[in-house]
Amino acid sequence: MYSEKFKQLFMYPRYCKDIEYTHTAEVVYPEHGDRVRIFLKIENYIVKDVAFKAVGCPRVIAASEAVCRLVDGKHINDVKLLNEEHVRDEMEFHDKNFTCINAPIEAVKKAITKVE
Repeated sequence: MYSEKFKQLFMYPRYCKDIEYTHTAEVVYPEHGDRVRIFLKIENYIVKDVAFKAVGCPRVIAASEAVCRLVDGKHINDVKLLNEEHVRDEMEFHDKNFTCINAPIEAVKKAITKVE
């Protein structure tokens, strides 16, 4: 069911760390017990550093790691275009029965809405 890439994202997340951040946001899916907080350090509209803290199923943790990998070093206009398919491709996980994949996407987009 899970690819090797998915297992690596879940078992060895390198973005689950503490950083000095400028923007943060949290999304909770209470019906599934998933909670994701994204931390961004943004300078000149570029994501200079990113991190996450997540509680929930393996899919939400792997998706949080995938989102961080996809947005690190990107301009916020590129981050705004991030979607579920990008994250599923990064995870090599295409089972659409699990909507928890969207929690970190929503969190990162919520965080960048605060960028002036």
